[in-house]
Amino acid sequence: MKRIKIQLNQKLCANRVFCISIAMVIYGVSSFLVTSIANNQLPAHANLPNSLITMHTFKAEPIDPNIQQMVERQAKAWETANSDQIIADFSDECLFVVPGSRFRNKQEIKQAAESYFAEYTHTKVTIKRIIAKGNEGAIEWEWSETNKKTGQVSKAEDAILFELEHGKIKYWREYIDKQSSENSNPSSPY
Repeated sequence: MKRIKIQLNQKLCANRVFCISIAMVIYGVSSFLVTSIANNQLPAHANLPNSLITMHTFKAEPIDPNIQQMVERQAKAWETANSDQIIADFSDECLFVVPGSRFRNKQEIKQAAESYFAEYTHTKVTIKRIIAKGNEGAIEWEWSETNKKTGQVSKAEDAILFELEHGKIKYWREYIDKQSSENSNPSSPY
């Protein structure tokens, strides 16, 4: 009886070692493939169907200096409370959208900016990224401001889509994330 138990224990132990070995091999191969995929360097012998893996390699192209300057001017104009400079980059026929509001021309944008400047001060815009191709692009920036009445500082992360026409902003839409920033102020568009 003892002999049968010893043999069964040896078989179970051998099966466990075999299973653990197979699991380690699978883990090693999958780790290798995940690393290779992340680096966009699949080995030649990896016969994986094209539908299994879709990779898009993003090649950073240099930003058009005119677009870079336009984005920097917009950030600076908001920081210096300069509504004339803000609208200078917009075309006559334009659309400026922030959550809850749409401004359909330069005059409406100027009025909205001046209303904002009446309530907030110490606006700081930090440009994180600009992506542009042709006349379209996206901006990622961080925004902070101080409410003039309460002194409360609000922060937000902002993603912006824009479209240019003849070098002027035709479309500007902001997607503002106050949730991921502390001390957000729900009354501010930022």
